[in-house]
Amino acid sequence: MRNSTGSSGVYSNMHRLCLLLVCSSAALAQPAPRQDPLDKAIQAVYQADNAHFQEAAAAREQARALLQRVPPDSPRFAGWAQQVAQLYQNASMNAQARAILQEALARTAPLGESHPSHIAMLSALGESWRQDGNLLSAVGYLERAAAAQGAAPPPPTAQAVTSIRSGVFISGAMNGSYSAAPVNAYMRLADLYQQLGRPDAVAAIAVKIRALAANDEWALARFYEQRGQLAEAAAIYRRLAEQSADPQAKANAWQALAALAAGQQHFTDAVAVMQEAIAAVQPLENPGVIGQYSWMRQNLAGYLRSAGMLDQADQVYQQLLQQNSGQPQEAQMLGAYAQYLAETKRGAQGESLLKEYLSNHPSLDSNQRINFLFNLANVARRTGDSKSADEYQQAAQAMQPPQPPPVGQIRIAEKLQEAQTAANERRLPDAYRLVMDVLDTAAQAVDGQQVEWSVPQIASVLAANHETAKAEHLFQRLFTVAEFRKAGNMQPLIAVTQRHVDFLRNQPERLGEVPAAIEQYRRVLTDANGPDSASLVEPLRMTIDFERVQSQWPQANESARQLLELQESLSGNTSEPYLGDLQTAARVYQTAGDYARALPLFRKAITIADLLATPNNDWHRSQTRMDAAMVLALSGQFDEAETLGEEAVALHATQRTAYPDLGGLLQQIRQMKLAAASASAHRVQE
Repeated sequence: MRNSTGSSGVYSNMHRLCLLLVCSSAALAQPAPRQDPLDKAIQAVYQADNAHFQEAAAAREQARALLQRVPPDSPRFAGWAQQVAQLYQNASMNAQARAILQEALARTAPLGESHPSHIAMLSALGESWRQDGNLLSAVGYLERAAAAQGAAPPPPTAQAVTSIRSGVFISGAMNGSYSAAPVNAYMRLADLYQQLGRPDAVAAIAVKIRALAANDEWALARFYEQRGQLAEAAAIYRRLAEQSADPQAKANAWQALAALAAGQQHFTDAVAVMQEAIAAVQPLENPGVIGQYSWMRQNLAGYLRSAGMLDQADQVYQQLLQQNSGQPQEAQMLGAYAQYLAETKRGAQGESLLKEYLSNHPSLDSNQRINFLFNLANVARRTGDSKSADEYQQAAQAMQPPQPPPVGQIRIAEKLQEAQTAANERRLPDAYRLVMDVLDTAAQAVDGQQVEWSVPQIASVLAANHETAKAEHLFQRLFTVAEFRKAGNMQPLIAVTQRHVDFLRNQPERLGEVPAAIEQYRRVLTDANGPDSASLVEPLRMTIDFERVQSQWPQANESARQLLELQESLSGNTSEPYLGDLQTAARVYQTAGDYARALPLFRKAITIADLLATPNNDWHRSQTRMDAAMVLALSGQFDEAETLGEEAVALHATQRTAYPDLGGLLQQIRQMKLAAASASAHRVQE
């Protein structure tokens, strides 16, 4: 029986092996999974280079058409809609990007307000308008998204995530491309309310955030940091660090607390807390933590240096070098140490260390030697030795294998550099000829985008040397190239029209053409971003600057009025953007000597600054008061000017953010007051 059983086992294993081979062969014979046509179209856009922008545009339009066929209840619909919109946004076609999201929002509406895809579209539209600067449109969508997320059940796949990236912690349930946790939606909304100058709305939503974040202290700490309530955030981080049994979570909390202390310039505290973080992970033995451990010790060295404890910072680096000696990270650590030495005015020592290592390690591969040479260039540049830096950089570039363009590709970088060199050397006919040759092929070149900034520079050199006609001809040819390429990307045309305004403003004999150039810039921005875009404030600001320089005060006053009306329609009359443009309008009146019209605007700026104030931007409160105080003094209202100036200085003394001292301006007001009193007394005596 034993033999029979044994044979049976052997033959059974042989059968299993045969079956495995058959299955493997069948698997190998199976074709690869078919790529979805929409994914393929999206990929084609990213794979196309600048020379094939027409193919990219066609693939983008195909992706948009394919998206319209995807059922809105498809699990991938929201992600696809955002990817297709991103294709247009990448091409500076923001109006079309938002149109795609708007259409997707309408298609998901029948699924219900709390459907994940519908929430994703609301969030995407809100973020799109926020990036644009149209805060009123943004808040409408984000309010709906927050309300819908608050009412929606948590997605079954949601999981809590806590990560650290450059000292910033992210926490909450994540699903797809947007945060599915209601607390994160409300935090975005609170930030937007703050920008809009709505402190009551912020206070109301803070209550919801605290309730929702009761079981997510990371999120609550982030909210406090966002609001500038750093003591509350620090208390949470400390509690998490002290109570956590997980060494990694403990270390993350200590690091967050250290970053918070360093942000307030409390570097000694940051050092102590960072040492706690290092102690938490030191006992752990896994490769990931070892890398994090080195990174944390470099951060510690940075805090020690900022605290003035340079000797101790040096010791940390010496220990890191010793621990990494002979390890794969040795070269990287040595490069970091050399940069640190350069930053602490010991660049020659850092340069010597790198050169010595290169000399003692002839077996380094070419990539490692190239990295060392680039590190040497950075160290030399930090010490002010630009000649050595250029030599190291050129040596590194010489070691890099040449990358000839594929057959049929056109590149213009080398000829553009020749043209720039000719212009710098005042060989203007050569520069003009070379640029004209470049513009003939720029539309088909893979690096054709370089003409956007190179050609205006060369045109400006020509204009400065009385070659105005040739300079303008270069710009007109550049416009032709940008117009031709706008099917693929609107950014070149936007850039060229903006730079043409600056080009004309620098030519006194052509100042009369500036308003038309600004209007052309406005039309291009409207085509790219739509008539409701906040980008349209920029042409108005350019107009005001131009009219102020030309002392065209009636026109500047009218443009300032239009600017405030436009900004109010975009972000309300208590927002951060409105405050900036209000101050611009007030300074127009102030520069024109119309203090009676300037003063009410400066007073309104004080009110808005108080609404917007958080510990992170408290300098607005003192600055707006001093602005108003100076106008009061200029109009002879010295008592109120002095009182308001003293208030500004007192606020400045308590603010957290660094800003130039206002004491000198207060002293100036007092001197103006004394001078006015002396002049008045002199008139009485006469």
